Amino acid sequence: MIHHRVKPTDRNMIEDLLRPVLHTTWRFYLAVAILGGIVLTGLSTWMYQAYNGLVVTGDNWPVYWGFHETNFVFWIGISHAGTLISAILRICNATWRRPVTRCAEAITAFALMIGGIFPLIHLGRPWLAWWLLPYPSERGIWPNYRSPLAWDFFAINTYLIGSLLFLALPMIPDFAMIRDRSTGLRHKIYGLLSKGWYGAPKQWHRLE
Repeated sequence: MIHHRVKPTDRNMIEDLLRPVLHTTWRFYLAVAILGGIVLTGLSTWMYQAYNGLVVTGDNWPVYWGFHETNFVFWIGISHAGTLISAILRICNATWRRPVTRCAEAITAFALMIGGIFPLIHLGRPWLAWWLLPYPSERGIWPNYRSPLAWDFFAINTYLIGSLLFLALPMIPDFAMIRDRSTGLRHKIYGLLSKGWYGAPKQWHRLE
């Protein structure tokens, strides 16, 4: 007996793609618990470093590139790779580029978020990180703009804002699709993220 392969329709593909978002199972909560444990381990390690000093990372006088600086450069390099891939595909205007472009832009944004943490935890007194912000005060003390820490702060934030815009704007139609298929709190959240999208030609023209 010959079984003919049924070609999936657009509706079937959309339902398959949205199923992990709309319906969570015990595997999802197990993954959240495992990843939450990793985050708690990292926070406890950072608290240990804040209490004992940067010497626990091997960052001392003869060592100029410690653990945090190396990780910072690594993750910023990963973000540059994602930007390069996305830019090349957008310039070529390839029709098959959309999934790859979105993955590359997601890599850029999340790598920047991870890399941006390391200059903060590298500070000997991380609770004074807000001193990097240029704000008027009665003491008349301003950040040292020749310091690489100030460069990192402004460069990473500018880069991150641009990357998040490139990532979030093409996802607005997807958010609207989830909004139309969800209820309750999930419907409200994706309603805010979709920005009133209803798929009009004028909206598609502005988005593209």
